[in-house]
Amino acid sequence: MGILQRVVSMTKAATNEMLDKIENPVTMLNQYLRDLEEEIASTEREAVRQQAQGRIMQAKLAELKEQANDYEKKAEQAAVEGREPEARTALEAKLLYLDQAEETLGLLKLAEQAAIELGLRAEALKEEKTRLQAKRTELIARMEQTSKASGNSAAPWHEGSASRGFDRIEQKLMEREAQLELAKGRYGSDPSVQGHDQQQELRNSRVDDELKRLLQKKTGSS
Repeated sequence: MGILQRVVSMTKAATNEMLDKIENPVTMLNQYLRDLEEEIASTEREAVRQQAQGRIMQAKLAELKEQANDYEKKAEQAAVEGREPEARTALEAKLLYLDQAEETLGLLKLAEQAAIELGLRAEALKEEKTRLQAKRTELIARMEQTSKASGNSAAPWHEGSASRGFDRIEQKLMEREAQLELAKGRYGSDPSVQGHDQQQELRNSRVDDELKRLLQKKTGSS
């Protein structure tokens, strides 16, 4: 029983020490600060990645528009010369490039918006880090004062209001994390895709309209 009692006592002591560390606001703030630093770095890396993605989309968008313009010219030339099948083929290619350009533009806007939101988030996290650093300095000073007053430098320091304050900090961080997850879901979502037959039918209709426009243009200029 003596050995068992000593084991129980050691376990209780270890548990109490762990709880003291958890309830120590300075220890909690140190952990929050480490977590914030990691999150700030991660957020800034993602912002840079989104900016790079935006530049890639801009270059791709310009290339797609140029290709669409080239096929518009080819279709117009074929229509003027009475080569209707070639005109239809060129118009179909033009519309395909325009569709890709529209999709790329959507991705570009998402990347730009994501970069802006991530930049704002990083700034907000940096402000939170500055506030917590100031709070840590204040708490250390208060702990030293209470330790001197009690005459025990190792005495644990507990304060219900401080714990509630840290709970609010954690809740705020969790809300921001949830917002980022929602944002990620929004940025990562794919547009709905219609059936192949329906897409082809719509594309043919658009080609017909484009060809009619070119033929009317030819008639008007002759």
